[in-house]
Amino acid sequence: MSYANFIKSMELAKKCKFYTTAGGKNDEEIKLSEKLLGVVFSNQCREFYERYGYLSFYGNEIFGIYPDDLEMLEGNSVAYALNDRKEYNLPEKWIPVYNFDDGSMAYLDYSSLNEENEPRVIMAEYNGEEYEIIEILAEDFGDFVLELVEEQFD
Repeated sequence: MSYANFIKSMELAKKCKFYTTAGGKNDEEIKLSEKLLGVVFSNQCREFYERYGYLSFYGNEIFGIYPDDLEMLEGNSVAYALNDRKEYNLPEKWIPVYNFDDGSMAYLDYSSLNEENEPRVIMAEYNGEEYEIIEILAEDFGDFVLELVEEQFD
């Protein structure tokens, strides 16, 4: 649970097979995404979007933000959140960041911030009526990504 784990996760990710980023997002794109989503990104998330924009490595995809393309759901936290809020009543403070491809997704839960003002990462799924939390995956974004990256070296 620390900024150090975020930095470590980004460094280790570079050593994974098929490492890809989209390049950073500019301040205008980040602010537009925050406005559309109704949240202010945490420090780790803002830095992730500024420096990397999106991250993919060996079968894992950490969503980026593409506020100018709200038709593209896959890989786009902004479009995915807005669509699921409208269609399935996704909680306003949940931002999708990872698809497990089994019906569940990982969300940044901005309704639950740690002492560093970082949102926890939860796994949740839509049960046909509402979203329900399956488990708390990590204390923050950096811990979540670090766990995914470290699985590549086991």
